[in-house]
Amino acid sequence: MNSDLPPVSGFSIVRNASIYDYPVEVALQSVLPLVDELHVNVGKSDDDTLERVRSVADSRIHIHETDWGDPTGRDTRDLGDETNRVMAECSHDWSVYIQADEVLHEDDLPSIREALARARRNDDVEGLAFDYLHFYGSPEWHLTGRAAFRAEVRIIRRSCGAQAFGGAQGFRINGRLPRVLDSNARIFHYGYVKSQEALTAKLEMGAIWKGDDPGAVGDWEFSRPAGLARFTGTHPAVALPWISGRTWPFDPRKATPEPLSIQSIRYRTSDFIEKATGWRPFEYRTFDLLDG
Repeated sequence: MNSDLPPVSGFSIVRNASIYDYPVEVALQSVLPLVDELHVNVGKSDDDTLERVRSVADSRIHIHETDWGDPTGRDTRDLGDETNRVMAECSHDWSVYIQADEVLHEDDLPSIREALARARRNDDVEGLAFDYLHFYGSPEWHLTGRAAFRAEVRIIRRSCGAQAFGGAQGFRINGRLPRVLDSNARIFHYGYVKSQEALTAKLEMGAIWKGDDPGAVGDWEFSRPAGLARFTGTHPAVALPWISGRTWPFDPRKATPEPLSIQSIRYRTSDFIEKATGWRPFEYRTFDLLDG
């Protein structure tokens, strides 16, 4: 192994992976080439999630069986709490966070390792940011517009005091943004490559966590959001068997266009400006990007 590389831990959380159709095995397998150990917080589930995580037979994986609490109860821990709980189990300072519907591409591993080596030599660096590909409806289509965030921190230097923030989407350090380098790598996010039933179940659970009535959510319907584009690249090799099972048809030309609203008009205007100039107006980032 390159002596410039620091030892690396990995961590993840998952619950009800089959009910919500998370490709958790694929996510874990994709991060294993980078890490010396991988800690997985497996919340008490109503399906075979624990068995699925155990099926990724690798001695580096450490499973932590936990109870995330009743979403309707006052003592419920949120996803940030659960992420921090398992991050605390990591032995190494540099740690990779992977969510159960996120996958690394094998072609990006050299770039990640090179960025880790640069980060190790710079005490100001607190993490690495990754570009996101958000797939929608099927693995053939992805979101390119303002409605989808473009990048997020997925490698963090734990000694800087980072904690999960915003439902575990990203991290904060004593309330401020982490200072990071660009990893020059991608996260393949398959959060909306699910059946209608799985997405409806996810909507209902989201309502429960927010304290809303899940019965008022209604069934999920695929729309045609602005910025939807056909994907012309390659998917991670480890994801291909899972992708082959995504057989339901999705044709955005037949889907209902996203309804106009003040927000959608703002997004469309921003997308137009970005295509014309390369600048995304008033983009909010959850990290400070350093040079180098």
